[in-house]
Amino acid sequence: MTHISSNPMYLPFLGQMLEYVPSARAQCIMCVESEAGAPIAGVAYDGYNGQVIMAHIWIDKGRKPSKEWLAAIFDYPFNKLMVVKIVGQVRSSNAAALEIDKHFGFEHEARITDFYGNGDSLEVLTMTRSQCMILNSPLWAKVVDRVARI
Repeated sequence: MTHISSNPMYLPFLGQMLEYVPSARAQCIMCVESEAGAPIAGVAYDGYNGQVIMAHIWIDKGRKPSKEWLAAIFDYPFNKLMVVKIVGQVRSSNAAALEIDKHFGFEHEARITDFYGNGDSLEVLTMTRSQCMILNSPLWAKVVDRVARI
């Protein structure tokens, strides 16, 4: 069994998993095992400017986050904050993350070469609400509706 948490105590953990330093204004939404409190997945939001927000998504390898968490991580920025666009950043060598982000509806917008010390590029992906596969799918409608009422 899992639950969703927005406790900021998870931000340092997400920063470590994502190799990123959250700002003082960063927020998170976590999918956590109910009994042990161990993180299964999380998203750190940062850089919100009223129009756009940065989303740093992490999913533990081999784990499946809850459908409620998946709905919540897109409901919050698009339906609560009313952002126009979510921006994600992924290492070019992280094929699994690139694949799942594209499955969610993110599209490739830019590449910054030699961003990382090992020569990896930084892939910049973006998504508008109309591109979000979860919020716009009839298969997800009941889950999205449940999460929206939280």
